[in-house]
Amino acid sequence: MEPLTSPNPDKYSKVLGMHYKGSNINGKFWIFVEEGADFEVEDDSDQLLHGRFVCPRLSNPIMISAVYAKCSRGERLALWDKMRFIAQMAEGVPWIIGGDFNTILSPRYRMGSDTNRHVEMIDFAETIEDCRLLYPGLDEADYTWAKNGLLLRLDRVRVSEMVAPLFDAVRVTNLPRVASDQGQVLVRGKLPTIQEGGRAFRFQNMWVKHEGFADLVQTDWMAPTEAGGLLNLKIKLTWVKKMLKRWNIEVFGNIHANLKTCEENIAVAQSEFEENSSARNRMEINKQIAEYILLLKMEEDFWRLKAALRWLEEGDKNTRFYQSWVKQKKIRLRIHKINVNERELTDDREFSLKKAARALRNYTIAP
Repeated sequence: MEPLTSPNPDKYSKVLGMHYKGSNINGKFWIFVEEGADFEVEDDSDQLLHGRFVCPRLSNPIMISAVYAKCSRGERLALWDKMRFIAQMAEGVPWIIGGDFNTILSPRYRMGSDTNRHVEMIDFAETIEDCRLLYPGLDEADYTWAKNGLLLRLDRVRVSEMVAPLFDAVRVTNLPRVASDQGQVLVRGKLPTIQEGGRAFRFQNMWVKHEGFADLVQTDWMAPTEAGGLLNLKIKLTWVKKMLKRWNIEVFGNIHANLKTCEENIAVAQSEFEENSSARNRMEINKQIAEYILLLKMEEDFWRLKAALRWLEEGDKNTRFYQSWVKQKKIRLRIHKINVNERELTDDREFSLKKAARALRNYTIAP
């Protein structure tokens, strides 16, 4: 809908099959919700409408911000400050923000003009970074606005880190431009599904840092199976997998909780050393610190593996960076559809059946 169109609650409520909740102060944002859902406005300005969305299908409320930015850089500065303020207030709450930001993030999001908008792009990029907003990916057209040969991507959607655990996938689609020079942006969230069967086994690189790892694996691997060939290999792999799962729970447990416990142990050891500076208490401090450093390296390996990144050798130790990358990777790399024999599959169950059929075809052994 064009922003300058006057709100017509009755007309559009019937068209959309939703309830009209109101508009912002200049009538550029209209809010419609389905039966049972609600949207409570928390911040209303001429460039942004922000509020809390509640829906029976969601386990938690989410924050939603609709944006229609001003055309000049100076006027948009107020919007960037508003976004930073909301990011602080929405800490720990899922937040989705999107709309027409009236600027681009990079020259590759513009075609048909060489206008220098470098400073504007820096403003926008710094705001996204300060708010720790993630890019969920995009379907269909690269540009959302077109006029007289000029193509721009002015409309965007960003999400906070807390969106990742709430949805299995977030899908953003640029809809075709039909009756306007600007296309609409459709955002869809896929709710988590109940997983059938056990969780897949994943080897953790942090295991190899444990001094007893090699001996443990060797013991199980060298045990006789009374089988030969591939069956012998299959049995050994099964034994090792079960052993590692059990060993991981018993020895590592929750590595993040173990780190916190280790910090507390260091504080206690230091307190005891201050009261009695004996050699024994000094050794206890050194022991706890050494264990803490080892756990830190293991935690870094854990997040690096989940992020699927190959960083520089002994590179950046910023664990928070890896955590953020894991969340962004999970949001972006979701497969929404595949084409098989000129047929488009969009259902998860069809994906699974197709994978199973392919696996059987690839691994069938002729008699």
